[in-house]
Amino acid sequence: MAKIQRNPAQRQGEIKRLLLARGAISVEELCSLVSASPATIRRDLAYLQEQLGIERTHGGAAVQALRPAEQNFAAREALDVEEKRAMAEAALALIEPGSTIFMNDGSSIMAIAKAIVASGIELFVATPAVNVAATLSENPKATVCLLGGFVRQTSLATSGPFAEAMVAQINADLALISPDGLNAEAGLTFSHASDAALARCMSDKARRTIAIAVGAKLRRTERIGALPLSSVGEIITGSRDEVLLQSLRKRGVKVTEVDAGGARA
Repeated sequence: MAKIQRNPAQRQGEIKRLLLARGAISVEELCSLVSASPATIRRDLAYLQEQLGIERTHGGAAVQALRPAEQNFAAREALDVEEKRAMAEAALALIEPGSTIFMNDGSSIMAIAKAIVASGIELFVATPAVNVAATLSENPKATVCLLGGFVRQTSLATSGPFAEAMVAQINADLALISPDGLNAEAGLTFSHASDAALARCMSDKARRTIAIAVGAKLRRTERIGALPLSSVGEIITGSRDEVLLQSLRKRGVKVTEVDAGGARA
């Protein structure tokens, strides 16, 4: 099997994914699996130890056992790392200091939360995601409202009538919505009706809605429709599929493409 060359962020994301899946792994195994030298792997492990608190072992690394919900989220967070980071920077550029925003849940939304923390921007943020709220609270200039409701074990987020009732009381400048699927015909779609309902509530109570979607989501249509494209002011994506992107633009929505080097409309 031909070895795949990866840049540092991709390689570190793959190492993180392998650690989460296995619990422990040796430097020798990682060299083979990610096509890198022992010295490179050791530097990556040192970085991950500093950033994520992984445990260095003799000849490898290990991670503490995570709860199923945390493990599921961490595995998703390790995918499309650079694309999510670039989308987050593009989204951050559209957020006005002092504004009120909604953010739903997911690993792309978490990337935006981390960008907000790094920027130190002043904001009021309402989110159903327990982990996103915890991350945002690291920004001393952010006022974070965790929406109450029923917590889904697989998403670490709340949903249901209590969360929707809280959204109804907030007048937001911007709703940042990461759907499970997105395309020109179906608009924004979700796997769960409660997530779709909350996304609709957020969009209804915000002056502007921006969808955040990695390229793979533009090929999906999930079972529950949430928002038509006419409700979305802009889509930020890392997709390079011009056929898909043009189909979205023909519906009158602005599409911003991102890559590791920045963004272009």
